[in-house]
Amino acid sequence: MTDRFAGRVGLVTGAARPRGIGRATALRLAAEGADVACLDIARPYPDAPGHGVASQDDLDSLVAEIGAMGRQATGVRADVSDADEVTAAVRDATDALGPITLVANVAGGSGFGFGLGPLLNLAESEFRRVLDVNVIGTWLVSRACAAAMLEAGVGGRICNVSSQAGKRAFPMLGAYCSAKAAVILLTQTMALELGPAGIAVNAVCPGTVDTDLTNPNGMLAAAMGGEEGLRSFIRREIPLGRLQTAEEIAAAVCWLLSDDATGVTGEALNVSAGQTMV
Repeated sequence: MTDRFAGRVGLVTGAARPRGIGRATALRLAAEGADVACLDIARPYPDAPGHGVASQDDLDSLVAEIGAMGRQATGVRADVSDADEVTAAVRDATDALGPITLVANVAGGSGFGFGLGPLLNLAESEFRRVLDVNVIGTWLVSRACAAAMLEAGVGGRICNVSSQAGKRAFPMLGAYCSAKAAVILLTQTMALELGPAGIAVNAVCPGTVDTDLTNPNGMLAAAMGGEEGLRSFIRREIPLGRLQTAEEIAAAVCWLLSDDATGVTGEALNVSAGQTMV
């Protein structure tokens, strides 16, 4: 690992879930020299108690792991779809670590039993929750962090996690596809508006990633009729012949946050093992 983020402060949303993209991103930033604010709701959604989220213990363990790497870290709790909570979290993170110039908007998703199903049968509350977390949350966190960058007169870099589902339709994932497509256009609009201030904004579009959100307790295989069904899907759909890892997505996020990508803004980079090529 290099020290390409030495002296920088990053904020990662959706950071605490075990085996998650957010956690892998926070650890990668720290491994490359950044101090990291780890933001997570770290509590169940009151309207979706069965939806898998991280716990306070998960958040605390991430902060401790980063500290053991010799970097500073702070854990902040916030529902990214709540403007007041986001404002307070960004303020607290800045007070603890200093000005934030690297932002990874990872919080979001859909999943088994939440926002999943035919659009005609989906509850309005579920559709709204998927939009709130993925789109409104990305906007609120980006707005708060970019406003601080502008006030300080410094540039920065923002990377939003969209999805291959933001570029192509998948049945039973209509709310998620809609939200992730919105994240791409949000990314491009922010890139246009913030570019003159030296703030680059990009997105990554993962494919099928083996995380606790996408594949909790092996449910991906169960949904495909068993392990052979999953293997058949992988052979048919993914040219590299395997599910992706959270660490692979984190590597792409961190590249877009780094000075190695200074000429890149407004992009929605596929990181899908070839599953999506548009």
